[in-house]
Amino acid sequence: MRMKPFLKKCLTLLLTLTAVLSVLPAKLTMAVSERATITFDYCYDGAGNTMHYQKTYSHNGRTCAYAGEAITRIYADGENAYCIRPGMPLNTGDVLQKDASALWKGLSQQQRDTTNLVLLYGAQGSMASLSGTESEKVLATSLLIWEVTTGCRKAVAPYDRTDSKFYEGMCADGANSQVAKNYNQIVTSMKNHKAIPSFASVSKDSAAKQMKWDGKNHVLKIQDENKILSKFNFISSNSDVKVSASGNTLTVTSAKAISGQVQVSAVKKVPAVSSSAKLVAYGDPALQDIVTGVENTAAVNAYMNVETPYGHLKIVKTSEDGIVEGLKFHITGNGVDQTVTTGKGGTMKVENLVPGTYTVTELTENRYETQKEQKVTVTGGETTQVDFSNTLKRGSLKVTKTSEDGLKEGVKFRLYGTALSGEAVDAYAVTDKSGIATFLNILIAGTKPYTLEEVDTALRYVVPPSQQVAINWKNVINATMTNTLKKFRIHAVKADQETGKAQGDGTLSGAVYGLYDKETLIDTYTTDAEGTFTIKEYTCGDHWTIREITPSEGYLLDETVYPVGAEAKNYTVERNLISRDVAEQVIKGRISVIKHTDDGSTAIETPEEGAEFQVYLKNAGSYEKAKDTEKDLLVCDSNGYAETKDLPYGIYTMHQTKGWEGSERIEDFDVFVSKNGEVYRFLINNRPFESYIKVVKQDAETGKTIPLSGAGFQIYDEAGNLVTMQYTYPEITLLDTFYTGADGCLVTPESLSFGNYTLVEVQAPKGYVLDKTPIPFQVSQDNSSKENSVTIVTVEKQDLAQKGKIVLTKTEEDFSGVQVSGYDVVLVYNYGHGKLNFL
Repeated sequence: MRMKPFLKKCLTLLLTLTAVLSVLPAKLTMAVSERATITFDYCYDGAGNTMHYQKTYSHNGRTCAYAGEAITRIYADGENAYCIRPGMPLNTGDVLQKDASALWKGLSQQQRDTTNLVLLYGAQGSMASLSGTESEKVLATSLLIWEVTTGCRKAVAPYDRTDSKFYEGMCADGANSQVAKNYNQIVTSMKNHKAIPSFASVSKDSAAKQMKWDGKNHVLKIQDENKILSKFNFISSNSDVKVSASGNTLTVTSAKAISGQVQVSAVKKVPAVSSSAKLVAYGDPALQDIVTGVENTAAVNAYMNVETPYGHLKIVKTSEDGIVEGLKFHITGNGVDQTVTTGKGGTMKVENLVPGTYTVTELTENRYETQKEQKVTVTGGETTQVDFSNTLKRGSLKVTKTSEDGLKEGVKFRLYGTALSGEAVDAYAVTDKSGIATFLNILIAGTKPYTLEEVDTALRYVVPPSQQVAINWKNVINATMTNTLKKFRIHAVKADQETGKAQGDGTLSGAVYGLYDKETLIDTYTTDAEGTFTIKEYTCGDHWTIREITPSEGYLLDETVYPVGAEAKNYTVERNLISRDVAEQVIKGRISVIKHTDDGSTAIETPEEGAEFQVYLKNAGSYEKAKDTEKDLLVCDSNGYAETKDLPYGIYTMHQTKGWEGSERIEDFDVFVSKNGEVYRFLINNRPFESYIKVVKQDAETGKTIPLSGAGFQIYDEAGNLVTMQYTYPEITLLDTFYTGADGCLVTPESLSFGNYTLVEVQAPKGYVLDKTPIPFQVSQDNSSKENSVTIVTVEKQDLAQKGKIVLTKTEEDFSGVQVSGYDVVLVYNYGHGKLNFL
């Protein structure tokens, strides 16, 4: 007898309450505030050690943790909290707003539900059932929340993990083992959360199971292959039907026959919290978002219906392909209109049928030829058998072969895949003289077509892409395959083998290269301004090479034969660009000097030891701007000899920077290094330095040149001897005093050799005070200059202009006279007459 719906609901509610109370944790609720203040603490293992991350990992471009970094846990208002945006910043004292997490709102409902499930089986809802320290329990829970909210773990059963970076970051190589243990325990609990006994169903309308008479009671003993009976409480909808569980066996008994079906309900014992407990998300757009708390999840219910049978019908299925399980049959008659499916062995038993005649029709799968319906009579208390057998559908395929070079006979093809019947198909066919390959009597394809591909394609061809071919029943399907030859192009880059770029005045452009097939020159190419060239397209082969025919300016001919690497076996596509580097050796030479210093008056040359030269590429502009490889500093040895290192091709400037005191320095000159291995030798001789002396007379107050002639000067050498000079035209005349011309300057008629001298003024120009103070000067190349191609040393001499004084005497008489004393003039005037007269 059926129980009334109200009683049924009450029993279900009681059963659910019993399951909840049996797993109710000690801590049920947490106060929910509008804002949460964040704090942190380090995590410790069972030995009291600080826990650390094992690997550095990131998510969405943000680094979440670094290897060796100490692990911390989050508290929101002192309660355990869990971040859901790995890698975002969050610091102690930060305040997050309730329901302000855009990420949480953007998660799917499945992700939010799964996050709650993690918390329920994790530290929030099942703290006591986990092992280790609280930190180890919280961290295991956190790992799973990160995986769920970032998509690294699926949010639907069986909750498979898709990315292990979070787990590996904390537990790689067996580290933090207690966290890993709790992690795996939570995962197992989640996977089993919705698991129900193997014999039960989530639907209340599942097929009834048959109870059998054992001579005393109607009994059904059923084994739970999932071995989880202990996690459920069971109740029957009929008080006459008793239910008990022992181990993995559920026993349903009734002392009397049952009219209709009786439902056995099961409610799973899952962790539970207070009905007022909530899972709350806090967030801030610029900070880390968190969740805290936990909520109860929906009850997990299972159902099983039981009844007593009438008569039975057994369907036995055979098939050409041996597939007999899962085939559908439609049964009608005597109020029955149902579809059944064969099980293992190709049988299906339809029980509790009213005795009578039934029509059985196979809902033939598309892979089989159509079957005829059968009539069968069912007798009460007996099982009647009906047999069906199927033949698979077939079709054919014709493949037409073409190729770029005309070859089409003897090409092998493979056709493979899974037939509609589920059987594996793997067949081969070879083209005839006309290029046709035929596959006969092939099982028709399923929803996924067969794959047709060419086998053992010659290396010179691109392997044609496979094709998807659907074989249809009783039809011949046509397909076409074409072979295309592999081709190549070369992009060559010419580079200096030492620096990669051109050295000196050399260039990488203008080099001529030949493309050879074996020893036959096929084409030539010239490098551009960047030192590169690209050839046109050729068919791949085994003997292609490139060789330099004409080198670029400043470089040696490269006699290397460069294999192109255009062998067909190296490539899989039609058009292939090959990059090839060719190395070049720049022409190099050296410059040597032998430096002497003498006036040539003797036959003995004097080496100028220590003379120094800067050698640099002229185009660089200066020694300082030249590259290290394009300049050198020469210092002459005791033999006056010096030689540069190898310098790359180009024009170099020789610039003397040092020499013996008193000797001239040679003017800059250029050397063209143009022949490899050549030493360019120079013998340089500079006589002792001499210079003419130019004296410039200046006003001491204005600094300007005094344009007056007649200033006379004498010159004394370092020993105090008066210097004399002579000129020979129109007669030999000896000079010891030299006079300025109208421009206030003079140039000595003879030069003075290197040394220290003094200039003494012996006659001042008119209107200036004579100043005999000696003026020292030095004759040296550093002090000299060129004036009209004449080497001169300029000495400036300043004089003060002559000046007088005027004294005025005021009286009341007429002027009585004028007195002149030296340069002072005294004027006397008559004040009374109001006149001033100068005498």
